[in-house]
Amino acid sequence: MRGAAAGEASEERPAGRLTRYRDAVRVCLTAGLATIDLLALAGSCLAGAALRHGTPFDGNWEVFFFLAPTYLLAAVSLRAYSVEAAASLSQAVSASFAALLVTAGIFLTALFALKVGSLLSRLEIGYTFILAFALIAMGRLAATRLTRHRLLPVIAPRRVVLTDNGDAEGRVEDALTTYVEVGKAGLQPRLHDPAFFAALSDIIGYADRVILALTDPRDRLEWTEAMRLSGFEAEVVVDLGGFEPLSLSRWNEQTTLLVSRGPLTLGERLSKRMLDLAITVPLLLATAPTIAAAALLVRLDSPGPAFFVQERVGRNNRPYRCFKLRTMRSETTDATGQVSASRSDRRVTRVGRFLRRTSIDELPQLLNVLIGNMSLVGPRPHALGSRAEGALFWELVPDYWSRHAVKPGLTGLAQIRGLRGATQSRRDIEARVASDLEYINNWSLWMDVKVLLLTVRVIIHRNAH
Repeated sequence: MRGAAAGEASEERPAGRLTRYRDAVRVCLTAGLATIDLLALAGSCLAGAALRHGTPFDGNWEVFFFLAPTYLLAAVSLRAYSVEAAASLSQAVSASFAALLVTAGIFLTALFALKVGSLLSRLEIGYTFILAFALIAMGRLAATRLTRHRLLPVIAPRRVVLTDNGDAEGRVEDALTTYVEVGKAGLQPRLHDPAFFAALSDIIGYADRVILALTDPRDRLEWTEAMRLSGFEAEVVVDLGGFEPLSLSRWNEQTTLLVSRGPLTLGERLSKRMLDLAITVPLLLATAPTIAAAALLVRLDSPGPAFFVQERVGRNNRPYRCFKLRTMRSETTDATGQVSASRSDRRVTRVGRFLRRTSIDELPQLLNVLIGNMSLVGPRPHALGSRAEGALFWELVPDYWSRHAVKPGLTGLAQIRGLRGATQSRRDIEARVASDLEYINNWSLWMDVKVLLLTVRVIIHRNAH
């Protein structure tokens, strides 16, 4: 990035020279990652056919031509080709694996719907998907190493901060951020002077973000207008006195800050309910044998009912009956949930420990979703007596009741972030409530889909016990 005011000389280095072509490099990187994934899919199809038939050319190439576009669409939606994923092996592999799981689900659903499963070898398909996981992971490992060592200095987002404060306190000093003191650089907004815009363009160079960190309100207003006309995307730092607005709005010719979101509208609730039913009905049919087998194991493992029904807090703070497979001994079950299960909890049975570890004990809550008192995605429901540090949840977190503006869910934003297990401290419940409120305030149908896809990664989690 050129930085006349900062006196940078990086333009002479190869990475600096490539900076001006950053967008082209990013496009090439995305195309390269997609090509690697497609080659891995093709290789897995060939290898699967070879393992099943003895030759790679006796397989069904129609499978590849179905998998390829489906996988690419899922991978793009899950940001498997973003700069962050390209530079992080864990992000790249998790996003790619989630996309492959989505592809497998769509593929198997299509086979069932079209009734053409008998025309394909199930063993070959199994080999194909297993090998696809391995080959995509290997390809992403090589691509991540190349990106980190060669391309990251070029494609990493650059920032220019325009400021009128010479005090360096609070600055984040790194190689990707350039601070420009507009006074020292001789920059003053002149909206009718081409020389001003030329100088501004020279200083901003090839930055991805321009941030106005100006203390004088009049200067801030002038620079905001200048940036609006400049053709650059810019942000302005404003002291909101601790508020964290969700978005901007207008009222009576004044700008307002949206600081909270109410319940979902009728249309939003309807679309969310349709998504719930579209997924829950086939999922409940598919998991019914697993639920039945688990219920039988529960009965054989310890005396008592197979299912555990507990009153929990639902939408609009109304209580409802939540279904689970019983994982504790009947005589030790806690109807009000005053004591959270711990990792070495003696109340948990042998089968119950496995059910908790794999989240199978939560599957009966699909019935709650079908009935309508739960959703697939939402804040996880708590028992009325749930505590942390000896106090009830709502006594520790003032915003606790706000999390019930939507239906509770089988999974949620807190769960995919690893916030599971016992709530021993105030910090545990504060983190979960914060994630729940973030979900409610930023809800969209796509967010539900994204949370469901990412839940695949945390079904088995170290905090589940």
